[in-house]
Amino acid sequence: MPVIPSNPNDLVPNNQRGNSQQSGSSESSKEHQKATAMDHLSKGPQIPDQLPPKASREETEARMKELNK
Repeated sequence: MPVIPSNPNDLVPNNQRGNSQQSGSSESSKEHQKATAMDHLSKGPQIPDQLPPKASREETEARMKELNK
């Protein structure tokens, strides 16, 4: 699971991230941080706040029959 920095200025945009991997040795001079045990701790499943509406049993069975033809 990725660690999100507390400071939004530390985030690297996607277009710069791809370029930094291609530059090679110039990036090797920067210090790379290793993951610690605290980085791997989880506080349970990540459940989104907005889920799609639940389909009824009949809709689910009809869809299942349609896909299994």
